[in-house]
Amino acid sequence: MTPDPTDLLKLLGLHLPPDRLEDALRAFEEIRAEIEKLHALDLADLHPAVVFRPIEAEKRDG
Repeated sequence: MTPDPTDLLKLLGLHLPPDRLEDALRAFEEIRAEIEKLHALDLADLHPAVVFRPIEAEKRDG
């Protein structure tokens, strides 16, 4: 199920005029599409930045 970007805007308390809302929704869709591409990559035990948790990696490595 594709997330509804207007839910995110409501959660953040953003109230945008219609023209700005269109721009925000378009940007959200482009970002979501790129994140989906990252999730589709077969990286074995490596994770793209959308999953990467640097604090956990630092604890594990050092």
